[in-house]
Amino acid sequence: MGELRAHVLLHPVRMRVVLVLGADDLTTKQIHERLPDVAQASLYRAVARLVNAGIITVVERHRRGGAMERVYRVAATPEAATASATPEEFVAATETVARSLSLDAARHAAAGEWHPRSAGLLRENVHLTREQFELLRREVVEFIGELVSVTAQDDTEEFSLTIAAIPRSTPPNYGSTSFNGV
Repeated sequence: MGELRAHVLLHPVRMRVVLVLGADDLTTKQIHERLPDVAQASLYRAVARLVNAGIITVVERHRRGGAMERVYRVAATPEAATASATPEEFVAATETVARSLSLDAARHAAAGEWHPRSAGLLRENVHLTREQFELLRREVVEFIGELVSVTAQDDTEEFSLTIAAIPRSTPPNYGSTSFNGV
């Protein structure tokens, strides 16, 4: 991912557009319906920057009255974009996804729908061989693909699902790693 592409993705609205487009091909109007808290002018600017950077692409055009309606698709998924990222770009992309996750949590809590089982967080450290990791990755991607293919129904609720698997590196030795006797 080039420096320009990484910089473009660092903006929270642009990253949210990419995340929304990861599931479906959408028009700007449909993107706005999924991101109603984003001002329309900000959304149009974000889409234009993403198109100019080659992160999203126009896959269809339809004449609607006097206007041209465009349907957008992600040119490269965030996973594919980070596959060729520098370490700094990978960290920046991770921070952007984390901010997006925090925004989702804040919106959910502010909507007055919060209760302890309405959302979930899980973070575990596991020991895996490279082969086990690849198997886990394939199975998770396959399972998520099945979930994403389910269309909205009256008895379903849309969830934001964020999964990260990052090797745990040994921290540099800065002396004691305990804080306040912990």
